[in-house]
Amino acid sequence: MITILGEDLDYDKSLAMKMATGMGGGMGRWGTVCGVVTGGAMALGFCFGRTKAEEKEQRDKTYTKVQEMIRQFDREFGAVQCRDLIHLNLMDPADRKKFDELGLRKKCAGFVARNVENIRKILKEK
Repeated sequence: MITILGEDLDYDKSLAMKMATGMGGGMGRWGTVCGVVTGGAMALGFCFGRTKAEEKEQRDKTYTKVQEMIRQFDREFGAVQCRDLIHLNLMDPADRKKFDELGLRKKCAGFVARNVENIRKILKEK
């Protein structure tokens, strides 16, 4: 997610990948907010975010863009929580094995592809 958008936003993709490593599986396999959503929020923050605490206009614009992305993701996939999207507990080694056996990485790749499309539309709105 974050590395694909790096091409659009011209940031260091390897650094972004390193920073986003813990987001997979809904934050370190915890099953909370999908890493695709979190990575999308990071990319939108990179584009619209603030660099100083007092830059409230940039913060508010970023929040609006992130909320738009989350609404679209939730509308399309019915959830933003990893555990609700894949119906597995990735903290459980047996469920991690099922994840691989069921080929769910492809499903997650679909989340990535669709969210990248949505974010690119949001970025065009500036």
